[in-house]
Amino acid sequence: MERQEVYRILDGERDYQNTVRKENEKDTREDYEKSIADFVIYMEHTLNKAKTSIYTLDDEEALAMIRKVTALGVAAGESFGFPERKMRG
Repeated sequence: MERQEVYRILDGERDYQNTVRKENEKDTREDYEKSIADFVIYMEHTLNKAKTSIYTLDDEEALAMIRKVTALGVAAGESFGFPERKMRG
C-alpha cells in the first residue's frame, strides 16, 4: 500500500473519531481539552486490543487497532503539535 493511501485511510479514521466523540455522552471534551496523558492512555488501551487480536490470530482486527492508535497519535499532534525530527548531518 502506498503512503498516500495510508494517509487517506488515517484521515478517514480521524473523521470517524471526531464523529464518535461528538456522539459519545461520556466524554464530550474536544481533543484540545484532553491532556497528553489522556491520549497515551487511549492509545495504550487500543494497543492492548491489538495485542489480543494478534494472540487470537486476527490480523485484520490487529491492523484496525493499529489504524486507530495511529489516528489517535495524529489527534494528539493536532491538539498539542509535534516537535520536528532533527535530521543528522
